[in-house]
Amino acid sequence: MSERKFWNKIKNNRFYLSLTGIIGAILLFFLVLYLSVPSYSFADIEPFNGEFIYNPYSQINRINYIDFRSESIVNQGIKVYEYGYAMSGTRYLCLGYEKKRKIDYPFLQSVHYKQFNIDKLNKMTRLVAPAHPTKGFKKGELTHLDHYLVMEALSEDDNSLFYWDIALSNGHRVNIIATGQNHVTACIGDNDAESVYKSLETGNSYAVKYSGNLIDVPELQSVTLQNDTLIVAVTAKAKEMRFIGQNAIVKQRLSDVSEGFYHFEKDDTYIRTEIEFENGNTLYLNPLVRHQYQYFFDLNKAKVMKGRTYLMWAVYIIVAVFLVRMFIVNIISTDHLPKGDGNGEIS
Repeated sequence: MSERKFWNKIKNNRFYLSLTGIIGAILLFFLVLYLSVPSYSFADIEPFNGEFIYNPYSQINRINYIDFRSESIVNQGIKVYEYGYAMSGTRYLCLGYEKKRKIDYPFLQSVHYKQFNIDKLNKMTRLVAPAHPTKGFKKGELTHLDHYLVMEALSEDDNSLFYWDIALSNGHRVNIIATGQNHVTACIGDNDAESVYKSLETGNSYAVKYSGNLIDVPELQSVTLQNDTLIVAVTAKAKEMRFIGQNAIVKQRLSDVSEGFYHFEKDDTYIRTEIEFENGNTLYLNPLVRHQYQYFFDLNKAKVMKGRTYLMWAVYIIVAVFLVRMFIVNIISTDHLPKGDGNGEIS
């Protein structure tokens, strides 16, 4: 009887009927939105390996300091915006976008939703960077997420260097971007937009943390690889030069040097360099990574599982049709239910 009263109340009251329809439409919208995301298969976690070592740095002839969150980058022809509406704080910095993506998944997001967003954004923009990762990504997700080449590992109110090392330690070649208060990215090459993008894509760039005037920050002079020996030189003596490898372990520290040497060991999967000066100014270099082939290329470690996705969609469609049908049947069936006479009697 209570069920009959419930459905009668909805049917006979336009407000409740409209409200139910609106709520149903909203729920259906989010249901379709969330269920339209495919399932991904992620390659087994595997660190960089191989007999070859990829050095992203070429001859350093010009350095351009760029803050990708500054309005001034528009003058260089670089269009940037931050994408994301999720309550979890998951955001992406989109560099060189053609159009903005307007759809996001505002509630819970698994690694599949984040990978799907990256893939969609890649079709609309030149480079996609997870923004301030500590605020919107789980550490475990960085072991799997793929198809992005840059990460905002340093920003005004976030330090995600350890998240960067998680991605690197799991075989994802990701280059650093630094933005915001007292952080910039140093791009090597010409100052036009295309050269900047290529600098970031190849890793021929580095991040800078500074205080005072940026012009006083020493510059990277060269990064060379001779056999298995990494040689890093800067334009002034550094307080400390740190060589960091797998799982963010500091493999070697050098003090009071303007040129540092590190010999790649056989178990070194990647080595990145941090160069700290006396006043706290610090350069964060992109990693040199091991790889298996003579010519370096990035492996595809995230693929759509078409069979599982189609099966999942079929099941969801059947469930959705069943629920809609049940709602309609309950509304219609109230016309055929016997009515009471007000004294508890059924006529």
